Amino acid sequence: MTDRLAGLPGFPRISVAVMYHPARGDRIPRIAEACAPLRLVPVPDPDPGSFPSPLRTAKRAWAAWSPDATHHLVLQDDVLLVDGFSAHLRAAVAACPDDALALYAHWNSPYNSYAIRQAAAGGASWARLVPGEWVPTQGLVLPVGLAKELGDYLAGVPDHVRDDDTVIDLFLRERDRRVLVTVPHLLDHDEVASVAGNMDHGVRRATVLLPGADLPAERWLEPPRFDKGAVMRGKGASTWDFSVTYAFGTCFLGFLRPTSEEFVRHPFGRWSDWCGVLSLGRADVLGGLEAYLASPDGRDRARALAEAGTAPGTAAELWAAAFLLGADVGTGLATGLGTDGGTGARADLVGPLRRAAVTSWIDSGLPAADRALLCGGARAGLADLGVAGLTRGLTADRGRAAPSDEPPAGEILRLLAVREAEGFLRTARFPPPLTVEVVTCPRCGAGPEEAAAYLRTVEFCALRVVRPGAGPRDGTPWLRMIGCERFPVHGLTLVADVRERLPRLSGEFVTRPAFLLDRGLDPDAPDPLPALAAVDAAERWADDFFAGRLSPSAAPDVMVLPVSTGVHRWAARPAADLLEPAAWVEEVSRYGRALDGHPLAPHSPASEAAERYRAIRDDLVRRRLTEITVNYPRGPRVNGRLDPAKLVRPW
Repeated sequence: MTDRLAGLPGFPRISVAVMYHPARGDRIPRIAEACAPLRLVPVPDPDPGSFPSPLRTAKRAWAAWSPDATHHLVLQDDVLLVDGFSAHLRAAVAACPDDALALYAHWNSPYNSYAIRQAAAGGASWARLVPGEWVPTQGLVLPVGLAKELGDYLAGVPDHVRDDDTVIDLFLRERDRRVLVTVPHLLDHDEVASVAGNMDHGVRRATVLLPGADLPAERWLEPPRFDKGAVMRGKGASTWDFSVTYAFGTCFLGFLRPTSEEFVRHPFGRWSDWCGVLSLGRADVLGGLEAYLASPDGRDRARALAEAGTAPGTAAELWAAAFLLGADVGTGLATGLGTDGGTGARADLVGPLRRAAVTSWIDSGLPAADRALLCGGARAGLADLGVAGLTRGLTADRGRAAPSDEPPAGEILRLLAVREAEGFLRTARFPPPLTVEVVTCPRCGAGPEEAAAYLRTVEFCALRVVRPGAGPRDGTPWLRMIGCERFPVHGLTLVADVRERLPRLSGEFVTRPAFLLDRGLDPDAPDPLPALAAVDAAERWADDFFAGRLSPSAAPDVMVLPVSTGVHRWAARPAADLLEPAAWVEEVSRYGRALDGHPLAPHSPASEAAERYRAIRDDLVRRRLTEITVNYPRGPRVNGRLDPAKLVRPW
């Protein structure tokens, strides 16, 4: 039914449908009450006993628009609407009547949640979502003409495709329509068991929610301040962009580039490995953390976190995420992308929005065991630390200079760095399962258990961890690594890319340090020249592959991956609950220093050679990302029309 309170010319008339599973029919009255005076049409799953398919019900919900409506809203049955929902909704739709409007996005979506956090940290009222990621469909509003077109579009998609949010993203990308999300959100996702087959996705709460906040109607008149997904839009962008996420107690960086043939979570890597591409060094990011912890407020927070048993690395990684968010917002403000002069700007909301963005990172990004430790004032203390990092990042200087003098063995290092940069830029749409054979590190003793704990934080493909000699190969790609190695996602992407292009390849992959150990060479030796030469020779297959010259018959039996690694923190994790506050602060400092290292030597300290390697690699990645973005053909970022086969994983 439509909103019949529309009394002004041009005032939106909104029809509402709620798609639901019959097992949740008892939720409809509560949603209807929260929607009042809007009236809704319940749309049940037409085949609830069959396989889970949100798309099956979405087809009918998007066809349930009212003939006298100007806009159509589709809700799902597990939403929690904010107080005053209908008034906020009408004001938001009236302000942006031609756009697709999402009323929520979940807190750990790869790119969209960060776009929302960027908008919140900048005090904006709207965030533009990133094309290529699924469109959040818990509460989505479309102009009724577009809703009718979508209903017709969905009708032609087989139910086994399942994910309505992915198909709707493709529909809107084909039309180059922008999707805006309200900041803060107008609804939340309830913590109920999934009936859509999403049990493994965990809790999916709102990214930025301010229950009870005063949101005047004029707030929504302010245009979006940032466009995190500009590189993915039809008119393109002048440069690439990036995204930050905090998951598994770790900060990750991803880079946005204009292609639709890319897995949505690639290429996210550890911030400490790739912050150089942003012209920031590890010390730039963490430099203010020690000063904060030495301040009166910081000492109180450190005491609360130490007493709660929070791992020092957890705090350092949250600071890094918040700092990079602040630096991103600060760059936008400096270039005029974000100003405080919008009609909806509210200075009193900026602080709460920033805190909400950081707090949802904590609640979504910490493992359950670590989150359970945040009793008493520890959770608030960690949020205070994150907000302080965000504030510090607002004035960051993104102008890190590369070392100018050439270290020993510089030419080999340059070759290795160029290979890693090239591998980092590879893409893979459907990464295959991977078997990882883990060798125990002779230096620190980390083995398969520690490697498995780390690899659970690398969200890219199905990984099976085995010990050496675990049995015959089963046809899946095989990788050999050392238990302490921080093997990054772009290494997995390269494996997937090789297998996609050369499906008959039978050789196995090995990391640089594992290769050296297999040959009796110590990657952590004081003079790595023999090791560098051996790795360079063993990586030359990659030169042929990148040039399109490698054939399965010419590939070596063991292919060394051109990927640098460090030591992950599961290899030597201190008992944080036994640390006194002063020792906890020192451990935070030690953790930051340990993030630097040699490209071949997981346990070696920072060196001039390592800095030079990273500078060469990061500069090349930065320049290539710019070239790809500038030269990519303009137009909607899709490859052809709807092909349901492309939406179903082959594995």
